[in-house]
Amino acid sequence: MRSRRVRGAVGWLAAIALVLAACGDDDEEPQGEADPDAEAEPSGSVRFLIAENFWADWSPYASTAQSQRRLERQIYDFLVDFPSGDPAQPEPMLATDWRQVDDLTWEFDLREGVQFHDGSPLTAEDVEASIELGSGFSGESAYSLTWIPADVEVVDELTVRISTEQPFAPMLVELGQIPILSADFIAEPQDMPNGTGPFRLVDDQVEVKAMEANTDYWRDPPRIQELVWEFIGDPSTRMSALLDGSAQAIDRVPPEQLPALEDQEGVELVSATGIESVNLWVRPGRLPLWDENINFRRAVNWSIDRQPLVDSLVLGNSLAATSYLPTNTLFSAPQEPGYTFDPEMAAQELEAAGEPDGGPEFELWVAEGFLPRGPEVVQAIVAQMEEVGLRPQVVTSDVAGMIDDIFSDTGTGAMYHLSWSSNGDPNAAAQVYSEQFAWYFGDEDLQALIDQGMTTLDPEAREQVYADLQQHIWEQAWHVPLYNSDFTIAHTSDLAGVVVQPDFRTDFYTAELTE
Repeated sequence: MRSRRVRGAVGWLAAIALVLAACGDDDEEPQGEADPDAEAEPSGSVRFLIAENFWADWSPYASTAQSQRRLERQIYDFLVDFPSGDPAQPEPMLATDWRQVDDLTWEFDLREGVQFHDGSPLTAEDVEASIELGSGFSGESAYSLTWIPADVEVVDELTVRISTEQPFAPMLVELGQIPILSADFIAEPQDMPNGTGPFRLVDDQVEVKAMEANTDYWRDPPRIQELVWEFIGDPSTRMSALLDGSAQAIDRVPPEQLPALEDQEGVELVSATGIESVNLWVRPGRLPLWDENINFRRAVNWSIDRQPLVDSLVLGNSLAATSYLPTNTLFSAPQEPGYTFDPEMAAQELEAAGEPDGGPEFELWVAEGFLPRGPEVVQAIVAQMEEVGLRPQVVTSDVAGMIDDIFSDTGTGAMYHLSWSSNGDPNAAAQVYSEQFAWYFGDEDLQALIDQGMTTLDPEAREQVYADLQQHIWEQAWHVPLYNSDFTIAHTSDLAGVVVQPDFRTDFYTAELTE
């Protein structure tokens, strides 16, 4: 048994905002290729058990669900790729070459000979339809939450020009997130997705998504013939399936299982600090005192000791939050004061809030089976809150139930133990606090900083914007940052080549069963 521990991507280059001419030659093969010397046909079956249910569907660009985006990465391709996990190092994918024409315009050359799963060829019109819808230019899109709407011009059959009304600093990073769909599928979505990726979906059930190898893939075909993603909410059931051989990989391994799996012959662990903010997210309008009173918000922040949560409960490669941007995000910087459990400071802030007795009762929701030890973490937080006089009432749910309560007009939750994962660029991490999301409290100064960070191209100037943004939101304390979660996948030793990255990307294209 080998155990690999990989700290999240660190040292990312500030030059990401001005990658003016990152390019690849048509003759170069993208990274992440299967072995070109291998002649073997795809073979074997892999069952992967995940902790987040499939609460989204295949409607184009309709959801921010992490589970859906992880599925889509097996089925679709992207204009550019980031196989190293470093957002400063784009690689060719469906685009073979690109150049920034000016502050508002990029041009991309497309790869020849690429086919969708239905046999139709990839064209510039497919890219046009995908980017325009994904960015929000031609219709509603959940992906547009991190974009400036992009107008796409078809220059010729294999060249497109992408233009935005304002400079868009994370253009390449965001293109690595928008899957390319066929224009026909976008115009008339079908039950089964039609991508150009290494696997095609063959069975779509509520809790099981079965895929098979795309033997006509424009790169070498995948080594695995059948890939099954299945939602199993209970972590003990996931581990039992791994140990009895009925599953080859499981994710979100909770800390209490790590010692047993580390000592288990035939099992390997891959761990990273997730580019993921685990917060107590507060829904505007559900707890008026929170919305209106900064002292009450600060009192709650002083009621939680984050480091023991990381050291004793979450474990793995988790890190206590020191900013609203995850630690492994470009330009992330520790903020002051470093909130911890300080009953005296909490009492002072409650007094200043006019609530010396702790304020009203409020619901704090937590999901079972998703974030490792979520219920235990929340119970520890509640005990600390109660010690300073706060009155949280715990509601335990699953992820789907929590999502329903957040977005329902009749929802009752005020705080939610939930996460937001991002791609390493600060724009994707900051946008969740913007006016486009349910977590926005009408802070116009914060919104102005978010917009400025998205449109500032100079790396040094952009770094300063995000320094100001982090300081501002830390002082306002709109939510309660807790930690950057550990992301651990366990798999059988005969499953080699699975790609696991801190942004929760999990790819099986290069994976193979070796025995």
